[in-house]
Amino acid sequence: MSDSVPAALRQFLVRPRTFFAERPPASTLPIAIGVVVLISIATVGTLLLLGSILAGAVDTTVTVDNPNHTPEWACESNTAEFTPAGCGEPETIERDAGELIQEAINDLVVIALLAPLLMWVLGAITFNLTARLAGGRPSLAGTAAIAGWVALPELLRLGGALVAFRVAFSDVTITDPERGAEVLEAAISSIDPVLWLVSLLVAAWQWHIATGGLMSDADLDRGAAAAATAFPLLIAFLLSL
Repeated sequence: MSDSVPAALRQFLVRPRTFFAERPPASTLPIAIGVVVLISIATVGTLLLLGSILAGAVDTTVTVDNPNHTPEWACESNTAEFTPAGCGEPETIERDAGELIQEAINDLVVIALLAPLLMWVLGAITFNLTARLAGGRPSLAGTAAIAGWVALPELLRLGGALVAFRVAFSDVTITDPERGAEVLEAAISSIDPVLWLVSLLVAAWQWHIATGGLMSDADLDRGAAAAATAFPLLIAFLLSL
């Protein structure tokens, strides 16, 4: 690449057709894979930060089963030689609700890490199939690169979600566990329009990028390329809601 990285990035974001005309999508596959890895890491980071925001909004405890408690029947059947551990432990304990939320979020880390990679693979295959149905001649490496590049605008969605949640929960403190779900739902509902708007902008941006990519890789005109990318991106948009 003879031009500077900022100039190339600006060209990609604004005029993807020109970007891919000068750089065949297949030749950019290593960079596109790097983009997907970046999105996976950013998704995990965003998930953990959202969990921190939600946990920070909760200031109460809840009663949960004690994992260290041994059932009474097991304790009653013990002998002098053997007493099961946990017989003296209470059946239930109080846990910080914020910690439980954070633990539940942590359980989703692997899913958050792998989801972008799975969507990339599915996107590459789907772009290739729809481009062929539109009469194009795409390469698998090319559509894989396009699917990777299309993930870049997801940074806008992740950033938008973080800002929206930060604002929505800035003055929320849940002290009654029985009303916790209601308060959380009300706070999230207040930012639904913002999340929808960001999702629409990201989807339109991705459509713009994918159309330019398929025009170059599959040798399609703009209308055919736009039609070929519309279906997979619509499915991805619906899954993101």
